[in-house]
Amino acid sequence: MRNRLSYFFEMIFLVPVFPILYFRGKKLIGAMVKLPPRSEFQKIEGRDPNYHLLIIGESTAAGVGASSPDTTFASQIFNHSEGKYSIHNLGKNGLRAKELFGLFQKSEVEVATSFTKTIILIGANDCFKFTPPRRFSKEMETFILFLIRDKGVKNIIIPLIPPVQVFPGIPRSMRFFLGWHRGILTKELKMLEKNILQLSFENYESDTAAGFYAEDGIHPSDLGYELIAKTIATKIQ
Repeated sequence: MRNRLSYFFEMIFLVPVFPILYFRGKKLIGAMVKLPPRSEFQKIEGRDPNYHLLIIGESTAAGVGASSPDTTFASQIFNHSEGKYSIHNLGKNGLRAKELFGLFQKSEVEVATSFTKTIILIGANDCFKFTPPRRFSKEMETFILFLIRDKGVKNIIIPLIPPVQVFPGIPRSMRFFLGWHRGILTKELKMLEKNILQLSFENYESDTAAGFYAEDGIHPSDLGYELIAKTIATKIQ
C-alpha cells in the first residue's frame, strides 16, 4: 500500500514537468548512438543435456552494447558457469514486462520444452515508460507462474533493475524520476520474492566502474556484461 502511495505522489510531481521531460527524451533518442543487438536469439549447447537455462528479457538479454555474440550476457553466463547449462537466450530491445510472454511464445518451438532455471532481465523500460507498480507486479507474476507451472522451472533469478538513475547517457533532469520509479518497481519485485518460493530477486549493488557502459552511455559494454554475468553465475551453480 505504501509503495502504491509513493507512485501516486510520483505522478503528482511528474505531471507538471512531463512535457519538458518528454521532449528531452525524444531529443535524446534522436541523438543517441544506435547500437545493434547481438543476441536476440542465441543458443549455446552445454555439457549436460539435462540442464537448460532460459535467459529472457530486454536489451541486456538482446546483447545491445556487446561487441559480438561471444561477449553477450548469455555467452558470459555460459563461460562463468563452466558450460554446465545449455543456454536458450531470448532478448528484445525496448521490452517491457507485459511483453515477456509474447517474446517467449514467438520462439517457443525453437527452445527446450522445459528449463532447470531462468534468468529474467527486465525493468529499465518499465522505468522509462513509468509502468504502474500494480500492473508491473501482475505482469511479472503471471509470467513467472507460467514458467513454474508450464515449463517446470525450479529457480527463477531476476537481477537488479538496471540503475537508470546513474546512466551517463541520461540527462540529470530525467534521472531523479527514473530513480524514483526504479525504487517503486524494485519494491514490487521484493514483494513477489516473498510470495513465490522459486523466485530470487538479486538486488545487489551494481559495479559501474570505468568502462562498464558502452558508447551510448546506457547499455553495458563487454566489460559490463562480464561483471554482471560473473555476479549472477554464482546464483545458478
